[in-house]
Amino acid sequence: MGSRRTMTLVGAVVVAALAGLLLLRYVQGVERRAAAADTLVDVAVAAGPVPEGVAVDAAVDAGRITMAKRPQQEVPQGAVRRLADIQGQRAALELGGGEVLTTAMFETDSVAESSNTNEITPGYVAVSVQLDEAASLGGLIEVGDKVNVFAMVDCAAAGGDGTASVPVAPVGPCRINASGGTPLSQRPARALFQSVKVIAVGDRFGQPVAAEAPSDAEPTETTVPAGNERLFTFELKPAEAGLLLSIPAGNLYLTLNPTGYEPAPIPFVTDIPSLPGELGTSSDSDLAAAGTDGQ
Repeated sequence: MGSRRTMTLVGAVVVAALAGLLLLRYVQGVERRAAAADTLVDVAVAAGPVPEGVAVDAAVDAGRITMAKRPQQEVPQGAVRRLADIQGQRAALELGGGEVLTTAMFETDSVAESSNTNEITPGYVAVSVQLDEAASLGGLIEVGDKVNVFAMVDCAAAGGDGTASVPVAPVGPCRINASGGTPLSQRPARALFQSVKVIAVGDRFGQPVAAEAPSDAEPTETTVPAGNERLFTFELKPAEAGLLLSIPAGNLYLTLNPTGYEPAPIPFVTDIPSLPGELGTSSDSDLAAAGTDGQ
């Protein structure tokens, strides 16, 4: 009997010890979890209202988005731990203020990155005109080319007496017989702009547009798609764009400039008593390059 009691007592002591050890470990785990919950971590927060679409950089500069410390247990999944992680992005939704920010609240500014506004030189605007094939060199003009823009002055419609009060082209007298010679035309051409950059042909920026070709042919870069062949977008200063839009598109003609073209005065041709061909003057570019005029 004595040894049985002893064994029972020893067993009870062992069970009590194990129970105590388990209890100790449980208490220690609770304490660790409580300590972790109270641990402060760095996160990005909305310090004030942030409207949808506002750039993160602007919100940071304004103090609307900043870093702060929050208890670990209050930090949601995907929390922003560094402002650099959302730099260059925009708010995807409206923030009221006080929120711990997550990466899902922001989006890459892909719209701005792909916008056609990036194709335009600062200080200039894009303006389009629709021209027929003859006025636009039959599709020879491509994106990146430089052109001169000529406007046909309708002197006959203005009265034809050389005193037009509202010229179609830039301000100036509309004389068709200034020096007493025979008028060349009732619609003489005036140089409206020189060395204008073509930034789009049809509906595409930045590159030539290939036309739809038959199934047995390959599209070429110099052909433009049907329906868009007459639409050209130029880069002009705002005042110049307004002037261009004030002129009927049917009065406009383009000339394609060579590489290295330098703008120079182009006289307004009112009348030509003697034509170059009558004087025996050559217009052969090859002869001019060789240093002879062919006269």
